[in-house]
Amino acid sequence: MKVKHKLSLSLAFLFAVIILLSSTGVYYLSQLATDSAAILKDNNRTLSYMRNIDKAVDQIQSAIISGNNVETELTPYLQTLTENIKLQQENITEPAEQNITDKLEANLNRLTLVLRDTGLDSISRDSYSSNLLPVMQEIKSITDDIYLINEKTMIRKNEQANATADKTVLYMGIVGSASVLIGLMLLFWLPAYISKPLATFNKAIGEIARGNYKQTISGESKDEFGELARSFNTMAAKLDEYEHSSLAKILKEQKRLNALINQLDEVVLGLDESKRVIFANEHCLQLLDLPKNEVINKYAPDIAIKSPLMSNLIQELMMGYSSKGAKNYQPVKIVENNKDKLYSKNVIDVATKPTGEDRRILVGHVVLLTDITDFSEKDKAKTHFIATLSHELKTPVAAIDMSAKLLRNPKSGPLSGNQEELLATIEGNNERIRRMINEVLDVSKIESGTIDVKMGEASAEDLIDNAIDGVHLFLDGKNLKITKNIEGVHSFIKVDAHKTVWVLNNFLTNAIRYAPEGSTIDVKAEMVGSRLKISVTDQGKGIATDDQQKVFLKFNRLSKTETGGTGLGLAISKEFVEAMGGKIGVQSSANHGATFWITFPISKLT
Repeated sequence: MKVKHKLSLSLAFLFAVIILLSSTGVYYLSQLATDSAAILKDNNRTLSYMRNIDKAVDQIQSAIISGNNVETELTPYLQTLTENIKLQQENITEPAEQNITDKLEANLNRLTLVLRDTGLDSISRDSYSSNLLPVMQEIKSITDDIYLINEKTMIRKNEQANATADKTVLYMGIVGSASVLIGLMLLFWLPAYISKPLATFNKAIGEIARGNYKQTISGESKDEFGELARSFNTMAAKLDEYEHSSLAKILKEQKRLNALINQLDEVVLGLDESKRVIFANEHCLQLLDLPKNEVINKYAPDIAIKSPLMSNLIQELMMGYSSKGAKNYQPVKIVENNKDKLYSKNVIDVATKPTGEDRRILVGHVVLLTDITDFSEKDKAKTHFIATLSHELKTPVAAIDMSAKLLRNPKSGPLSGNQEELLATIEGNNERIRRMINEVLDVSKIESGTIDVKMGEASAEDLIDNAIDGVHLFLDGKNLKITKNIEGVHSFIKVDAHKTVWVLNNFLTNAIRYAPEGSTIDVKAEMVGSRLKISVTDQGKGIATDDQQKVFLKFNRLSKTETGGTGLGLAISKEFVEAMGGKIGVQSSANHGATFWITFPISKLT
């Protein structure tokens, strides 16, 4: 039988026992309630009627003896007798009760007849003693008999209810005890039935984990455990087969991988987590100038003693593994075939997540060198061309600027309105060209590595004041306000003041370009830990989160409809700030303005 069916039958049996116990209790409790109700219902009414009749007879007797207005006093009592005997006739519950009740009714009728025949006002003591007293005594005797019959009946029914209660307790005790015994049997049997095979499986799985693929489990049972055992045995056999057949495949795949790596133009070096070389392609061995047997399975730092190139390849690896953040590696210069070549370097940390664990562990490294000599030479040629072109463009720009100044000289004669407008357009475009040339020259210097940084101490207040002074002309004709907030900042930073002001000028001109009319541009300086932060905040349209890293790329514009600028300002700012050891960034969201900021280490407090 299946385990599922056994569990279902066990639970069904317990459910049936619960239903049986509940039904037995409900049945006998219902019987008990019926018997109890019977005790308190009809018989109790009869006793009440008899008490009323006795009381009325006593009151009639008292009224006759007193002799005061007998007719007036006896009328309600006679009416009470009539009503109660009628109710008693409708409430007969015992077999012998009917005859006695009829007899009682006859005597009550007789009493009523005697009282009416004699005359209520003329009853004498002799008439009372001879005619009425015997009838009254007979009535009382009969009511006592009825009272006694109902009392005995109530006692009998009470005993019957007690017997029902005892029977209920007995039967519920029997059923409850049987349920407890069966429940205890299931309590001890069912967990053992389920846990014993599980313990067997746990032990067998442990053996498989230790590499003992010969481990098997008995699968004779016809339930799910038997099916699982047979599946387990099949799995163990397959693992054992794989264990003895996969080595050749692994060796074959390793040869295929080595052949593939040797075909690559890149330099490829593989190390395990302990820095031992596990593979190196032919290009790598050629540059190391070492035979294969002196490299493979050797400790890389030991090889580095004999090979400066190996030292360069593994220098970052000796600093320890970190899974956080991107890594930038400096290009490597190598002499190959008597020619200087430049290689880009990339180190890939190979990490894996052990089965059943949340952490990642390092299992090795792959070092890649890619020949970028041609790209580097072309880039240098491009940079030289741009620099030469920019310098050549400065001469006509200077000539245009000189001509514009001559035209504005009063000695050249007055200008008409159209001429004034055309001259302003020439000056504006010429200034734009000059700014573009300067930015392109800055980019050329940055790319060629010839950027000149003159570091010195400067205060945040001086830097901000100079930056604001440099953009006042851009505010002409615009309803904008620039505020300065440097409260509580008394520190100096070590920077190139000219380039830092240039960066802040760039922030401010961008803010002026995008700020809405009537808004405020806030320039703020604050100390954040051991660094000084200077920020420029506008109330413009803001920058979407996805675009915030793009703004620092060269020739990048977030909107194709923009006509001002070259898309180089923020890229140059980033290079300037990082060259001075600072950081640059932006905080913004669409339609909520933007805050561009730079931070530098504090060099001195005042």
